[in-house]
Amino acid sequence: MAWARGVGVWYNSGIMAERMLTNEERVARANRVTWLSVWVNVALTAGKLVAGVVGHSAAMVADAAHSASDFATDFAVLLGMRLAGRPQDCDHPYGHGKYETVAAAVVGVALCGVGVAIAWHAGEALWGALRGEWPTRPGLVALWAGVVSIVVKEWLYRVTVRVARRTGNDALLANAWHHRSDAMSSVATSVGAGAGALLGGGWALLDPLAAAGVGVALVKIAWDIVRDAIDKLAEQGMTEAENARILELVHGVPGLCEPHHLRSRRVGSVAVIELHFRVDPTVSVREGHAIACRVEAALRGAFGTDAIITIHVEPWKEERKQA
Repeated sequence: MAWARGVGVWYNSGIMAERMLTNEERVARANRVTWLSVWVNVALTAGKLVAGVVGHSAAMVADAAHSASDFATDFAVLLGMRLAGRPQDCDHPYGHGKYETVAAAVVGVALCGVGVAIAWHAGEALWGALRGEWPTRPGLVALWAGVVSIVVKEWLYRVTVRVARRTGNDALLANAWHHRSDAMSSVATSVGAGAGALLGGGWALLDPLAAAGVGVALVKIAWDIVRDAIDKLAEQGMTEAENARILELVHGVPGLCEPHHLRSRRVGSVAVIELHFRVDPTVSVREGHAIACRVEAALRGAFGTDAIITIHVEPWKEERKQA
């Protein structure tokens, strides 16, 4: 969950800043940026593969495999968005938002597989070097391909994470980190391939060493993504900052006191909030209902019109009222 905690403050503030988007608008934005990612990853995969083969760079070929995994997970995100965009029905009274979290888990598992494969391939190359089978000196084309990839993937990360922040989309945020991990792997690849190409000799070992480092880093990122998805599928509550925001909004509604028994979670991008509060026992049912409606309006204004809110109104106890 470290990957999510690392961006927790600004990510959650971004979710609350633009909550008036409908579910259809969220899905549409996510689909647009994901299709952009598809075409970028197709081009990068082809370019890196050619550069890796022509430049005799194991790290660049591994980097191409990483971009290919980005391409595959893009479609997992698209499928997740398609399923999550379905309206509530009798079988899914809380909506289909969990499919977003499932898609995030798929991205994490795919990323882990790529990391293991890259590290394994690099380990074979290093083991061969110990037996005297030195890797081929990479060409400069691998270095330049890595530099291009760094620029493009960092730009794609920033575009994707901006939309993920605005839509509160788990799968899109995971995919954004997948893009950044590709940029990180390209940094390592460029260093390894560049040193091998410019210096030759034993420096060529930096190429598989860089690939091994990329593989290990990808497994770590993948673990954080999958663990966060599992936590959310297991009904992990919303963050402390979000719960504090809920209580702040409720306290701002006149006519009630002592909000308690707060429980909150997310079904994909949709906030689910349960809350009790007390009102003067002498108010009418109509007045109590009006207070509850004001609470719902305040919460939906911050967490989205599709937020699922359950409120229980209780009378003050007489001794509390007299005190």
